[in-house]
Amino acid sequence: MSKSEERGALVNSYFNTKLLFLAKLAARHKGQTLVEFIEDALRRALSPAAMQEDEPNVTEPTGPIQAMPLWMEGLWVDTGKLHEDEAARLFMVATADVTLLAPKQRDLFHHILTELTKQGKKVTLKNFVGFIDFSESGE
Repeated sequence: MSKSEERGALVNSYFNTKLLFLAKLAARHKGQTLVEFIEDALRRALSPAAMQEDEPNVTEPTGPIQAMPLWMEGLWVDTGKLHEDEAARLFMVATADVTLLAPKQRDLFHHILTELTKQGKKVTLKNFVGFIDFSESGE
């Protein structure tokens, strides 16, 4: 069976926005498409070793299981203001590692940096988000 024949299933699901954001970053980091990254993650999660990790170990102390932090989770911004949050995430990712941005995002980031510099403003999160809000207002 060829790779294209294997890829016959279509998954219609809604992902948690934060997990999807982090998965896209991770896929870019690994040089994969989102689908390839998700398929690899599923393969690893379905390995016998990974499936047995969740089984309780009688030598471990009992108590609530602590959630492990996610890779690059610190780049996630969620204040409830959709446009500001998206701009803040773009800024956070770009300042952490610009190669994690999609090409159009990278172009937008560099354009905003250039415009802020022309205006004599420092490149800060507040100025970056403010520039995008100002641009989208049509003023």
